[in-house]
Amino acid sequence: MKRELFLYATFFSLIFTLASCNRTWQDPDSSIATQNISIANLISNRQAYDSAGVSLIGKVWNLETGLSTGKNEDGVNETYTTFMLADRAGTSVDIYAPGEVPIQEGDFVRVVGIYRKEFQPAGDYFVNVVNAIRIEDWKPGLGYWIREFEFD
Repeated sequence: MKRELFLYATFFSLIFTLASCNRTWQDPDSSIATQNISIANLISNRQAYDSAGVSLIGKVWNLETGLSTGKNEDGVNETYTTFMLADRAGTSVDIYAPGEVPIQEGDFVRVVGIYRKEFQPAGDYFVNVVNAIRIEDWKPGLGYWIREFEFD
């Protein structure tokens, strides 16, 4: 009796141990450690988020697709997509994504990428760019629309 009880306990503990070790594999090329922040918080704290993984939500503006000037190892010009991601107040950050991204002007998206604060010698001196790793559709919920139509 004690032996059967020991075998049952061992069997169930083995099953629970194996079940707890089951995790979903994530591709390291498309998953990075990020922090959900607002665009306004990112812009006001540029130094803190430089070279950090960020996750931003907003609306797509000024969508452009172009060809890079350099060629890849296969001798083909690579395409890229750039756009501005804006929050409700109109604060925006530039997004750069390699390849063509299946989004349209005015879409709500979540951008996961690495923020870069790049220096340029003329103009605004710093360009705020997020190098996108992943761009996902985002559907604003009821709370977003209530805040959208609040009176200031």
